[in-house]
Amino acid sequence: MRLPMYLPAVLVLAACVLINCAFWGGVASSRVLGPVVPEALRLQAPLAYTWLLVGEAAGSAIGMQERLAGFAEGQLGDLAPLLESRSLAAERVLDARPGWLKLLHSLPLVLLPLALLLWWRRPRGFKTFSSR
Repeated sequence: MRLPMYLPAVLVLAACVLINCAFWGGVASSRVLGPVVPEALRLQAPLAYTWLLVGEAAGSAIGMQERLAGFAEGQLGDLAPLLESRSLAAERVLDARPGWLKLLHSLPLVLLPLALLLWWRRPRGFKTFSSR
């Protein structure tokens, strides 16, 4: 049996969404970053703010706020330079992320149309009109 072409795109899309939600939900749940970053993200980075809202809701629903906060703080490293200015906190968090998180940030915007296109163009079986 052949693997449908859209299936890897959907799996990578799901992984990207989960990782983005985990990171930004951790930023929202962090005791250090939580009071500062979300209000700045709302105006400066709407996609990151969307990930933050979804991640915060998902993290609180499954009770993993502390683990998500640890994941986010671990990926950002030293938090002191990020919090020097409240108005620049969102920009500094966006710049302080490692390269793999920067790549995964906007990858779902490419993968969703690709998965839909591959699903639409999937091979289908032939249908005949006769009953034989």
